[in-house]
Amino acid sequence: MDCGISKGGVSDRLATEGSNCFGVDINLRDIKGVKIIQADLNKEIPEFGIDFDVIFAGEIIEHLFDDRKFIRDCYKSLKSKSILIVTTPNLVSLVNRLLMLFGAMPMSSHAAAPFHYHVYNRNAIKKLLEEEGFKILKATSSYLLGNLFTKIPGIGKIFGFLGDVFPTLGDQLIIFARKD
Repeated sequence: MDCGISKGGVSDRLATEGSNCFGVDINLRDIKGVKIIQADLNKEIPEFGIDFDVIFAGEIIEHLFDDRKFIRDCYKSLKSKSILIVTTPNLVSLVNRLLMLFGAMPMSSHAAAPFHYHVYNRNAIKKLLEEEGFKILKATSSYLLGNLFTKIPGIGKIFGFLGDVFPTLGDQLIIFARKD
């Protein structure tokens, strides 16, 4: 299930490869091969009548009023030993640290992104997931210096790799957690 599916970047690719995909978004969309329910994730994850093998929550948790309730809902919607993947902006990324050094607000802060109700660093998001019963499998990051270099052949891969090497410094946190 893809929470906050938007245009379906992840789910539409999986659906074309034969995966059975479901999505939830506040705006109803038509994505070929994906069953989508329109719902406000601030209220609850809607019932699909099944438990899921994987839930992907890409760049959504920071927009929700009650992040803890959302994580609990994800836990209830997963099969035992299934995976939750959460991505969210990293408050203490290298770029944000440099911005603050020069007196600017970090990009993922409430001031810079007014619809971000929560901000996270690697430890904070891991703690939230662990407190709600998840086991952290991997906690990494991507784009050590933002998307600045991703279009340059070879350089983008290097900065993506560095996000793995320095998992607290990348712009986007990526957490893989298992329901135990």
